[in-house]
Amino acid sequence: MNRNIFSAAILIFSFIISPNALVFSAEVESAPKIRSIVLYPDSALIKKESAVAVKKGENIISISGLTTNLTDGSVQVTIKEKGSVKISDVRVEKTYLQKTVNDKIENLQVKLDSINDLINTNSNEILAIKSSIEFLKKIVPFPQSQKVTQSEVETHAKFIEKSSSSNYERVAKLENNIKKLNEEKKTVENELKSLRSSRDESKTIRIKLLSQADNEINLGVSYIVTKAGWSPHYDVRADSASGKVDIVCYATITQGTGEDWKNADIEISTARPIYGPAPELSAWYVDIYKPRTPIYKSKRSMEDADMQMMSMEKASAMAPAPLFEEPKIKTEATSLSFILPGKINIPSDNQPHRILIASASKEAKLEYYAVPKLSRYAYLRADMKNPFPFPIVSGQMSMFLDERFVNTIVVDEQILPDGEMNLALGIDEGIKLERKLLKKFTQYSGVISKGAQVGYEYTIDIASAKDKEIGINIRDNFPVSKNEQIKVFLDSPKKEETKLSDDGIISWDLKLSPNDKKTLKIKFRVEYAKSLRITGLE
Repeated sequence: MNRNIFSAAILIFSFIISPNALVFSAEVESAPKIRSIVLYPDSALIKKESAVAVKKGENIISISGLTTNLTDGSVQVTIKEKGSVKISDVRVEKTYLQKTVNDKIENLQVKLDSINDLINTNSNEILAIKSSIEFLKKIVPFPQSQKVTQSEVETHAKFIEKSSSSNYERVAKLENNIKKLNEEKKTVENELKSLRSSRDESKTIRIKLLSQADNEINLGVSYIVTKAGWSPHYDVRADSASGKVDIVCYATITQGTGEDWKNADIEISTARPIYGPAPELSAWYVDIYKPRTPIYKSKRSMEDADMQMMSMEKASAMAPAPLFEEPKIKTEATSLSFILPGKINIPSDNQPHRILIASASKEAKLEYYAVPKLSRYAYLRADMKNPFPFPIVSGQMSMFLDERFVNTIVVDEQILPDGEMNLALGIDEGIKLERKLLKKFTQYSGVISKGAQVGYEYTIDIASAKDKEIGINIRDNFPVSKNEQIKVFLDSPKKEETKLSDDGIISWDLKLSPNDKKTLKIKFRVEYAKSLRITGLE
């Protein structure tokens, strides 16, 4: 009696202290769907959304089975119903293979066993039918002593023929069933293999909410994942007759996040959100060299270092896509974004998927360029300006001339809108170049303090087999002195015949008529005291 009174008193006291003391946290498993993706060069921002029913009081929302490539500090949670629901805590936990995945493996295994049973059943039925066919062939329906008429033999033959035909038809159907079952078996086995080979580890986002009433809320979750990214690829198609150049910019997307992106809105950005802070310049010290005492590493530590290096290296491959509506361009404070039209599907297969970004056409100046000192070939170049309203960033560029593939180059610098571009369109075997040393001589002068003079004479022969007039820029050079005791004199070509730069580059702009030939001459002298040892002369 006294014990019951005491228990009742404690219960009443609990209600007085905290009226919500008996309201337990409600835990809900949510599976939000991808709403949109912002794809960066080396990562992706995944935005998901779902409707979740919450109870009055504290609720815990779990989003499980997420990739381990999720960046914990990037997780953000939003709720549209801010007035009635508050977020009290968000944390990311490392978890392991979810029960849903285990259930899926078990279901697939049951399905595989069922398929194997059906294959065995069909195979056994085929064996039985074939045995029946062989038995029918061997039996003799008439005793040897019985006199058989022609009509009876024909009737028996027709019976055998009809039975055999029916049996062979059944065998064909069963074999076709087995073929389909084997195809289905292979699909199930591949799916099982994929699930079993995937890592057991995963991540779970747990969100703690405080709700003033029972409610249904719109929950938004976003986070950054690695093992995803994009790189630009450009197709350049030049027409030598019209001088027109078409440039198509693609985004090559790869992702191996472990989650297929289905029917997602994708925005491609040039930003790099997971880069560290801007570097700070530290003091530059000089000191007297002091040898360091060598540190001898154990074999184990060296192996660990090698493994770490291999791991770091490990962490650090198309036909044109059909043309469609081009993305909208969004200029941001430090980057550009391309908002792709429509819904996009990108499977988690680590394979390249090419998406059209933009296309443009521009008139270009097509001209040949040659450096005979370094190469005997003449190269066709297209000099033009960036036709896009956005910068061309680093990426691969495939070059086509008159519908023929000629080259793949790497754009290693940013080209601003309307910025100058020099596109290499390949070599032309119809232009022959030859650079020859005609003469090299050395002279000495003076009696007491002798001086030396070394002279060079070169020729460059150009022959065009083209059936039209072409323009060609040819470059060579002569020595530039870095010491006042060395004098260099250029005798040919004269300044009025060519362009000369301060660094000794000689540039000729020539016009060659059809089947034309020209010869250029280079002649220079280098003077210095004989006692000096000169470097840099050929």
